[in-house]
Amino acid sequence: MRNVFNSELEELGALLTQMAAAAEEALSAVTASLTDPNAETAERALSITKSMDQMERDIENRCLKLLLRQQPVAHDLRTVSAALKMVTDLQRIGDQCANIAEMSRILENRAEPASLGQIRLMAQKSAAMVRQSIAAYVAHDAEAAGRVVELDDEVDALFLTVKRELVDRMVANRGEADQAIDHIIIAKYLERIADHAVNIAQWATYCVTGEIQPTN
Repeated sequence: MRNVFNSELEELGALLTQMAAAAEEALSAVTASLTDPNAETAERALSITKSMDQMERDIENRCLKLLLRQQPVAHDLRTVSAALKMVTDLQRIGDQCANIAEMSRILENRAEPASLGQIRLMAQKSAAMVRQSIAAYVAHDAEAAGRVVELDDEVDALFLTVKRELVDRMVANRGEADQAIDHIIIAKYLERIADHAVNIAQWATYCVTGEIQPTN
């Protein structure tokens, strides 16, 4: 019986890893869509986020079945309940990616301001945080989860830099105000994605320590 339960927990971890990979792919697609006039990149991101909806339902169903059929205790219960929390954050990451994709479809000026390089870096770091937080959960590695939390400071610093630069652009050239505002909003979405990755990392830590840390 225990072997069956362990196998099902491994499958749960694999499903979460798959959803995290989808989030990472969506982030890559929406970042590309910011300068790509071809609408297919934005559409690909939206398609990925829609597939994440089904992944969320599958993982939730798997968790509920584990809770009802296996009646896990202590550490096992933490593992399953944390997965239920994590899948919500992963879904919200998908929602943020969809928001960015929708915005990219209406961007009129696809010029590449200096801030866009930093926005790309925010997306890369956020994607890495998502991947590493799920890996920490699967490996039951609280130290790895802690490193994800530390990365959030880097994303926050990048957001502040982007915001300052874009505000300066708006002051210097009112004609660029609309584009600058769009990029600030996009950068804010990416900052929130990093925050959701922190939430996932904190739930990964909870699996190991049993302690619930403050969430964003």
